[in-house]
Amino acid sequence: MKYILLLYAFILLAGCGTTTSSDGSNDEITDPYADPPGYSGDPFAGFGPVTSIRFPADEDSGIEIETPTAVNGPWGVQVAACSSIDAALTLRDTIAAQTDQPVFIDHTGSYYKVRVGSFAISSDSDELRAQLRSSGYPDAWSVQR
Repeated sequence: MKYILLLYAFILLAGCGTTTSSDGSNDEITDPYADPPGYSGDPFAGFGPVTSIRFPADEDSGIEIETPTAVNGPWGVQVAACSSIDAALTLRDTIAAQTDQPVFIDHTGSYYKVRVGSFAISSDSDELRAQLRSSGYPDAWSVQR
């Protein structure tokens, strides 16, 4: 029995060599970025032109936040710090309908801070802060952007 096992091991090892054989059908290296063999279609057929790109690695949620361009100074009134962009956008739209001041959303850390107005000095925001507090935002406070 001992000899049979040795013979079996010898036959098994003799069949395993260090060279490989090929039938010659796939000897060349193919480009991994090329179209598959036999594909001749346009992968972008039926799609319109690219007008914008959003990168998944961006910190924000991909929703573009428009910041008004007319800025008179760094001071404003912060109304809330929201944990979601949807809540901040809703609040921004609500406040924008109530005042003629620009409304900003600043993304700081994990919060979306809704801030109103743009003033050169802190005391210039006092009237707006009082107006917002009487309009249902009792925690409104002056902040430097």
